[in-house]
This record gives sequence, structure tokens and C-alpha cells, in this order.
Amino acid sequence: MLQDEYYIIERENNDNYPSFSWDQSRGDYGLGQPVEKEPINLRLGEPISPNFEWVDYHSLPTSPVVSKVIADILEPMDIYGIQLVPAKVRNPKDKSPFAEVKDYWFIHVWNRIACLDKENSEIRTNKAGTRIFAIDKLVLNEKTLNVFELRKRLIFELTEDTSVLLIHQTIKDAIESVHPKGCRFFKADDWRSDIVFEK
Repeated sequence: MLQDEYYIIERENNDNYPSFSWDQSRGDYGLGQPVEKEPINLRLGEPISPNFEWVDYHSLPTSPVVSKVIADILEPMDIYGIQLVPAKVRNPKDKSPFAEVKDYWFIHVWNRIACLDKENSEIRTNKAGTRIFAIDKLVLNEKTLNVFELRKRLIFELTEDTSVLLIHQTIKDAIESVHPKGCRFFKADDWRSDIVFEK
């Protein structure tokens, strides 16, 4: 089954691994299309733990931001539908003129596929059914996925809920080969919207 080949990547639920926030206008990011790859500015998001750590995977808040370790694995794979955008990340609480700025890479995913099997998934929506608030059981429409060759569905967001980022097993294996800190993977069968809050 195609569903068995997919995972959702999430930030580890650790208060010391902060989410990031935009430190500039978001611009055209998040519109589901390629952008001009100019470096972007980010900052640590609130709340910032006094014991925060820079790790290999942070989120913005649902988009991945990764260290050089992960970026170096993904770059040569030339994955369809993503852009690795250089990012400078600062700690807004550090007011020193010599404050450290960290180099990361924002994974801009513009590849979107409408493949949510709404009949067999368990979803919570608004009354009109036009907006998904939560997914309690994720089922992919494999017939739709099969229309796309594998290289065009290695990494993609669900069109129906763009906060859901699906990653093919081959990409998961490549990322895990470098033993990154700060991320975890859930099989599509096991994932649900609130799983990110579990330790």
C-alpha cells in the first residue's frame, strides 16, 4: 500500500528545542509556488527556554527549518517541489552587538497534492466542511497518489490541509542516516494532528 510508504515529520516535543518565527515579511512563502531563493531572516519563537538548544530540526511553526547536516543530505537529492532557502536565525533576547546568528535552511515546500481520502479519514471541520481543524485519522487516496510518478511525490503538503507535510520513506531514511537531533517521524497510519504534543 502506498500509504505505508509515507511519514509525517514533526519537531520533538522538547521545550529546549524552540520553534522559529519570521524576522521579516513572509512574502510569497506558503502560497504553494516556487520563490526567488533569497536568504531569509528568522528568530527564535516565544517562549524561549533559558536552556534552549540549537538542534538539527526546528519548525516555523509547521514548515521545517534544518541544520547544514540535514540540508547537505537533501541538496544533492534534487527533490521535486522543494527549495532549500538559506536562513539567518537570531535570539531576540540577546541584545549584544556581537549576538550570535546561526545559519539554517528553510525547506520551502511548494509541491501540494490533493490526496486526502475524506471518506475514510477522521477529520474535524467547520460547519460548512470547507476548513479542516484537525485530523484524527489520516487516510491517503492512493488512486490519486498513483497518478504521480514517485519523484513528484517524495515530499509534499496535503492541499486540503497544508500544515500536513508528507515525506516518502526514502527521504526519511536519508535524513535518519545522519542521526539528526530535534525531529521525529510518524507513519501516516499512526499520525494525528495532536500527536505533536506527545512526548
